[in-house]
Amino acid sequence: MIRFLGARVLGAALVLWVVASLTFLAVMASGDPITAALQSTGASPEMIDQVRTELGYDRPLAVQYVDFLAHAVRGDFGESFRYGKDAMGLVAGRLPNTIALALAALAVTVALGVPLALAASWRPNSPVDRLVSLVCAGGQAIPNFVLGPVLLLVFAVAIPLFPVSGTTAPFAIVLPALTLAAYPVARLVRVLRAGILEARSADYVRTARSKGLRPSRIVSRHVLANAMLPSVTVLGLQVAGTLGGAVVVETVFSWPGVGSLARDALMSSDVNLALAVVVAFAAAVLVVNLVTDAVYALVDPRIRLT
Repeated sequence: MIRFLGARVLGAALVLWVVASLTFLAVMASGDPITAALQSTGASPEMIDQVRTELGYDRPLAVQYVDFLAHAVRGDFGESFRYGKDAMGLVAGRLPNTIALALAALAVTVALGVPLALAASWRPNSPVDRLVSLVCAGGQAIPNFVLGPVLLLVFAVAIPLFPVSGTTAPFAIVLPALTLAAYPVARLVRVLRAGILEARSADYVRTARSKGLRPSRIVSRHVLANAMLPSVTVLGLQVAGTLGGAVVVETVFSWPGVGSLARDALMSSDVNLALAVVVAFAAAVLVVNLVTDAVYALVDPRIRLT
């Protein structure tokens, strides 16, 4: 188990280095960030050159890259041009809101996905199964930037059950969480339904039935327990995808998380803040994947031997 997790940690560190390097090179290849940030403010060319020299953007690209890595290892990404504060400090201050939103979306995914998968697989090709499949198809087809405004118009404007935006009002997290959970719920239902149908035809289930076990016990102890194995990976991937989708959802619902911070960084050409956001997102996704691998290894001991 230790070797298994050790290999995953080393792989995650390598991926994080690659992501940070590619992001740095992409930002630098898109043009001088200082010029882009200051030209919109009406700064003179002399002032722009002075700021570039003070911040070290007049040095060779290789020197800037080495300096970036040396500071990034310590979590230092410089100050945000837009906010005038430590870039990683701003990300750390917004990160709890994004994590709370991702966990709420995960809770909605499990709370809706498992019952729907059980209902769909109880009688394959029944009207209930077809209705669930139709709902899942809609959940996968409708993008977040469409579903979010629709939920706002229906449940915040037409039927004012939830607040329009922000985090201070009660139940403000409900609509953003539902928006983020729409696609993961559909994906979980499809995977779990297929796993349940496969497990129901297994020999150990027929043996349990021949022993006279109650159907509810067979489903909970034998069918669902084995069918959930592939779903663990799906849930982990969906949590990672939820962090990426938070950029759109947080913008729609004015949720003060890292996603909205990423939007501000891109809109204002704030290179330090953009680098901090991308690296923080990449680190969060890698942590989620590492936890998913650990959980899967605990659930299925065969994975530890690979």
